[in-house]
Amino acid sequence: MDREIQNYEKDPQPSEEVARADAAEPGVSESESVTKKPRESTLPADLPRLDEESEVTQTSELEVVRTEHAALAARLLERPHKSAMLRVTGRLLRLIGSILFTHVLFGQRNRDNLRDVAETGTPVYVMQSRSFLDYLYFNYLFLKNDLPLAQYANGVNTNWVRGPFAWLKQLFRRKPAEAPELCMQALVENNQAAFLFLEESKKGAEENYEFSQKYLTRLIHAQKHSARPIIVVPLLLVWEKRPDPKRAGLIQEVFGTPQRPGFFRKFLSFFQTFWQSFFKIGQPMVQISTTLNLESFLREYPHAGSADASELLRARLLNYLERERSVILGPTGEAPEVLYKQMINRPALIEAVREMAAEEGVDEAVIRERVREQFDEIAASPSPLMLKIWASVLSFVWYRIYDGLDLDTEGLEKVKEAARDSSIVLIPSHKSHVDYLVMSYIMYNYGMVTPLVAAGVNLSFWPMGPLFRWAGGFFIRRTFRGEKLYPLVFREYLISQMEEGYPIEFFIEGTRSRTGKLIKPKYGMLEMIIRAYTSGRIDSLKLVPISVGYERIIEERSYRRELLGGEKQKEGITGLLKTPKFLTSKYGRLYIEFGDPISLGDYLDLYEIDHLRPSDEDMDAVTVRLAHRIIYEINHVATVTPTALAAMALLSNISLKDGDADSGQPAGISRRLLLDEVGFILHLLINREEPARISGTLTEGLEEFDAQLAALRSAGARARWPSLDKLSGNDSRPSAAGGLESVMGDAVESVIEEAIGLFTDNKQVRVERVGDDVFYSVPEESRPELAYYRNNIVHYFVAQALLASAVRKFKATDISMAELMEETRFLSKLFKFEWIYEERAQFENVFLRTLRGFEAAGWVEVEGFDGFKDDQDPREAVVGARVRIPDPFPAELNFFARLVASLLEAYALVVEMVAQSEARWERDALIKKALKKSRADYAAGQIFYYESISKPTFKNAVRLLDDWAAIEKISVGKKASALAYSPSEDWDRARFDALTGRLRSFL
Repeated sequence: MDREIQNYEKDPQPSEEVARADAAEPGVSESESVTKKPRESTLPADLPRLDEESEVTQTSELEVVRTEHAALAARLLERPHKSAMLRVTGRLLRLIGSILFTHVLFGQRNRDNLRDVAETGTPVYVMQSRSFLDYLYFNYLFLKNDLPLAQYANGVNTNWVRGPFAWLKQLFRRKPAEAPELCMQALVENNQAAFLFLEESKKGAEENYEFSQKYLTRLIHAQKHSARPIIVVPLLLVWEKRPDPKRAGLIQEVFGTPQRPGFFRKFLSFFQTFWQSFFKIGQPMVQISTTLNLESFLREYPHAGSADASELLRARLLNYLERERSVILGPTGEAPEVLYKQMINRPALIEAVREMAAEEGVDEAVIRERVREQFDEIAASPSPLMLKIWASVLSFVWYRIYDGLDLDTEGLEKVKEAARDSSIVLIPSHKSHVDYLVMSYIMYNYGMVTPLVAAGVNLSFWPMGPLFRWAGGFFIRRTFRGEKLYPLVFREYLISQMEEGYPIEFFIEGTRSRTGKLIKPKYGMLEMIIRAYTSGRIDSLKLVPISVGYERIIEERSYRRELLGGEKQKEGITGLLKTPKFLTSKYGRLYIEFGDPISLGDYLDLYEIDHLRPSDEDMDAVTVRLAHRIIYEINHVATVTPTALAAMALLSNISLKDGDADSGQPAGISRRLLLDEVGFILHLLINREEPARISGTLTEGLEEFDAQLAALRSAGARARWPSLDKLSGNDSRPSAAGGLESVMGDAVESVIEEAIGLFTDNKQVRVERVGDDVFYSVPEESRPELAYYRNNIVHYFVAQALLASAVRKFKATDISMAELMEETRFLSKLFKFEWIYEERAQFENVFLRTLRGFEAAGWVEVEGFDGFKDDQDPREAVVGARVRIPDPFPAELNFFARLVASLLEAYALVVEMVAQSEARWERDALIKKALKKSRADYAAGQIFYYESISKPTFKNAVRLLDDWAAIEKISVGKKASALAYSPSEDWDRARFDALTGRLRSFL
């Protein structure tokens, strides 16, 4: 019986049976067990409680009871109770297991948790509804994984599974004289596991209470008699991922609900599971809820008698199980018709309909019809059957096109924990159309409610639109401009779904990144989420930044076309018909990493913003800050993939692209040099203040070389970028020094070769063999594609790249620190639309931290600077300080500077084009001219990096000039292509030319 003990001033009277059981405990009177009022304990853990034995005679009685229970437990172990789990996997259990149990999902984390429980204390497994087949499954599972077997369970009999002789023997065996609950208590007191069911199917609350409460009371007794903790483990076995209906119909009354089935429904469920397993549809799963240490639990209620403590225990266990069930199954959900009726009767919509009808002079029914049309355009219609089919289809697709899935399981557990007491909003990065499917697949297969996914209305085309809606997709227009009713309808829909308990997923970038870097955030959807929270209708809300990474993306060719000026192709059925081509290709591995959930309430508190009545100014400010924080957190957990490492190293060797005709040297980089460069980059990523997240395949390679790497580090070895002499010689032989970078490169050699294999299969990298040597080169037309993968991790080096570019600009060995800081600050402001910087981090602190890192590595030397003082202007603090650069110039600084060189080239070209433009020009027309000129400049050798030819980068440069007030927006149409500008009055031709010159000085 589900009873909440909310107030202890008036305790409910325990049942007569529980009261007798409590009074039977030595040293505990019936009145004590009923009248004690629990409160938070402030007493030491080892202080005797009022209901524990303290007199000599009571202690002696307790020892007698313990001795009797030990003897009973020994007999039950010698001759197992009829409910005990089988100790060996017999033929029948093996047959049942092979048919029904082998495909049930039981994760490694669950396995580890149960092993930890067994080491910590005595496990007592608890399920809500009695099911003999569920019990058999756990018997099969525990035998398979060498986990503690239950020696007692209430309401089940395993003798018939043991074989005909065991069943016949049971008929003639005398029933044990001891009560069943006493058998369980004796076994648990003597460190033997037990299994308890709290309810029976289709029974009333009082019947269920009588069925199991006596066992919970005896469990309390057992903990009081035992020095070893008893760990209660709530278990959930979900055979069908379908929540129970809100209102049970006749069929449910007769046959039970999906989660509380009767015998016939259970039988059909197992049969359905059997055939679905062949198609991998709707894989059943086990979930372990929060374990409960009874010893600690009793300390929370030091004055509660066993009867009251057992009721508190029951309430908590039911709460844990229900909470876990809601995380996995989610809400029942309303039919669209019911949901619309609820929405249209919300006060905000009623008032809006009334005002718009009066404003337009039409009947309110006309406006309500408009609301219905907009609702139908937006709403999802999630179907459990469609989710099963999607999961099956995607399993097949993932298997065909990906080599595996690297999932941050620890992060996923944090998301599950957040979902137990909060509404959650999932915010993944957006690099591919595959992103729409990834999180739903993960959540479905790893025991969480699949999210409702916000997608652009351009994806609602037939026939995929209805399929997406059934899988949980809802659609949003690109802009709300000029709409009064639509934003309100959309917000009410969003709030209603979050109130129901659905997770929401949306892409804060608004569109897929064509460059590999995250795009500056769009604020509209996030503002809707924040306003939903501040409406007061959602108690708690947490935002989860997620990085979705690919070793290769399926859209790389179309992205290259768009980067070079091609128009984005509209989604439609023709695009889907090309899917079979993808099913014959391999795209490496897929990577999912989770950032820590951000509590929206805590974030508002951080900036002292009212949760229920924020001002418009506060809303605007917090939306922008939070959006940038989310982008930063996604970058912070981005996976370092083998393809990203290989691309970064390959693109850092542009000086070799033409080869050496006189020496017959191949136009490429040797394998040895490539591995050294990869090792250097990997060393930097691992040795950050907070190490980057390295892919599993790279980590495995490094672990094999742990001893060798440790020896080099202990000897003071440092990773170095291959020297200029070595690079110009392009020596393919192993480094004689055997430096740290060489060993790290060797550790991941096989993984990097696989990554380069992905590129060569797609003709993005050329491989040339000269004798025993192997050389790699990148065709110029493929550089934008490799730049995409390099940009997946370039954000880890932004601070170093800006500082190194500033150092290189001076072309001197002795630099003023004040001037160096100002040039670095200029670059930081220049690239504000390329990257998101750390929230609340001051530029001066980041600059100094990076400079100190350079100094520690031996790349620079700082003189005459003691650090920033709290009460001192940073600009004054660096006056007189000098930064000395070794001669020859450190190759490492050249590597860092090359990471942003293509951006500098692109920005310089746009500024030059703006300076030469007419008084009024359209943005898209200017960008087309810039694309044409950049190709000509590259052919003429005036642009060094082919990846500088980038439409998104040119757009960001125009946006920056607008932000700096160098140009003025003079007309805005409904489409972005209508944007037109003219130079600002404060910016004449000479000023633009000066900016162009300053940008080129960094190259």
